[in-house]
Amino acid sequence: MPDASPIEQRHDLLLSSADWQSRALILAELQEMGYEVMAVPGVTYAIDAILKGLDDPPLLLIDVYHDPAATPEKVRGLISLLPGRPVILLAGTFERERWRPLCREVARCFLRPIRIGDVIAAVQRLLPLAADGDGETPAD
Repeated sequence: MPDASPIEQRHDLLLSSADWQSRALILAELQEMGYEVMAVPGVTYAIDAILKGLDDPPLLLIDVYHDPAATPEKVRGLISLLPGRPVILLAGTFERERWRPLCREVARCFLRPIRIGDVIAAVQRLLPLAADGDGETPAD
């Protein structure tokens, strides 16, 4: 008998964003396209979700804007919990120097101001949705 996993549902990606407006807009766009998303209000919550076995996503989308707990060290710690997974990082314009080293280590890095469509396009490139039996994606 296979080992039972504590993960009840596998999500396509984990979205961590303390900024509720950004989180809501990105979440709505991704869900409309057919992605299964676990959205949490910050890096600390994302770390907790992974450590508790609530999520094991193939892609991380981390928005550090207005997240007081988000430091480069803490974000690196989150990323290290899921080695080999692509990461999209969103940061504030005035924090460019603080996040520049980490931006070099992730798959995509966006500095505000951002267009939600650009973030969604990056998700689509890094994690394309599989076509269903009719050859159409769920968003078609």
